[in-house]
Order: sequence, then C-alpha cells, then structure tokens
Amino acid sequence: MFRKYTSALNFRTLISVIISLIATWIAYKYNLSFNLDLTLISIAVVFPLVFTLGSAFQRREKALEHLGRAKGSLAAIKYIFTVSKASNVEKNKIEEQVKKVKSELIKYLYSESNNKTTLNESINEIKLFIDKNREFLGRSISVRVYRLMRDVIMGVENSISIKLHRTPQTIRAYCELFIYIFPFYYAPTLIYNLGNAALGFEIGATDGGSEYFDTTFLVYALNVIISFILISLFNVQEQIENPFDGDGMDDIQLDNYELEY
Repeated sequence: MFRKYTSALNFRTLISVIISLIATWIAYKYNLSFNLDLTLISIAVVFPLVFTLGSAFQRREKALEHLGRAKGSLAAIKYIFTVSKASNVEKNKIEEQVKKVKSELIKYLYSESNNKTTLNESINEIKLFIDKNREFLGRSISVRVYRLMRDVIMGVENSISIKLHRTPQTIRAYCELFIYIFPFYYAPTLIYNLGNAALGFEIGATDGGSEYFDTTFLVYALNVIISFILISLFNVQEQIENPFDGDGMDDIQLDNYELEY
C-alpha cells in the first residue's frame, strides 16, 4: 500500500533535502534576503522537468503499442498454421517458435545487455519455417503471413529502439543540476517574503505591544518541501525512462506478454 508513496524515494531525495537545509542555513548565517523573480526557476527546472516527464510517458505508451503489435502478429501466425493443412508436428513447432520469440524478447528487454543475437535467431527461425511451409497456406494467405511477420519485426525493433534510445540526456542532466541549485535561490526569497527570525512579523497586539512569530522553521520546511517535490518528479521520470527494467510501479509488466491467448 505504501510502496506507491515511497517508490520515488532514493539517494537523490536525501541529497536534495540535505542541500535545501544547508542552503537555508547559509541564507540565515549571512543574512541573505532578496526579492528574486521565480520565473527563472520555471524556465530552468519546471519546463525541462515537464518536458522530459511527458516524453517518458509517451515512450511508455509507444512501447505498449509495439509490444502488443508484436504479440498479436505472432499469435495470428500461429493460429493460421493451426488451421492449415500442415502436420501436427509442424503445428507444434511453430507454437514453440512463437513462444521462444516472446521469451527471448522479454529476456532482452529485461537485461542490461544490448546483445540481441539470440532474439534475431529466434525470429529468423519463424521466417525459415514460413518459407518451408508455404505450400500449406496458399498464395493469398502466404502474403498475409509475411505481412504479419513484418509487423512482428517492426514491433520488436521499435521496442528495442525505445530501450536503447532515451529522452535527451543533456536536458535531464541540467534539470537535475538546477534542482540541486534551486534551494540556494529560493531560501533568500522565502526569508524576504516571510521575514526571518530576527525581524519576525506582527501577528497581533496586546497591551499596546506587538507579538512576533518566528518564521525560521517555516522557511526551512517550505524549502525542503519544494525541493522534495521537484526531485520526486525527477525520480518518477527517471524510473519510466526505461519502461522495461522493472524499476518503478509504472513500468511495463513484460511477463504478461509471455502468456498465451
């Protein structure tokens, strides 16, 4: 139950919180209090963060589409041979080859290696099987099977491309850097707007005097909370950057693609 709230927490979260505390301490230590324009932060942090997060989710949706196309085409090829005049031995063989392609694809997408030799060999086995058994299909069905095979290859290759090629790494690197710098920019602004411990702000009057509220804790808390939110969103984007590695609750459940209809 609590995993969905803690899955985005990692070492970056701790670093960001520590930096925000240090930045606030420095601001109080040296009496830094400025009325800074926060538009700069929206350009340096929010815009690239939203852009990369949206791109990562689009890649995930594309991956689902390509995997579904590949699995559906493999199933169609298997069923076409199931109702053909091929022998039971050949029908069992195509079923095993289809399972092997799905298994090798899932294994490749889960692994950190980029070696797809075994996957290519398993796809080639289906292609050779189709060439060998064209006589049981007829001309029109053979053409349809080759189209399905094209869809299999396109689905597999597009899935591989999504694994290998990520959203722009330079943007993500600068976004992470600015998230860490942000507390040093934000702390003096908070102190200016809320008032620091030395000045305080008037909250009421009693017996002709004024009462003051110490805003130190509030400044520390707000700086930590904003940094925590930004780095958590960055962590979510990082988790779905590769939707196949199983790191994150929103990653694709590849085991479902190995199941038969």
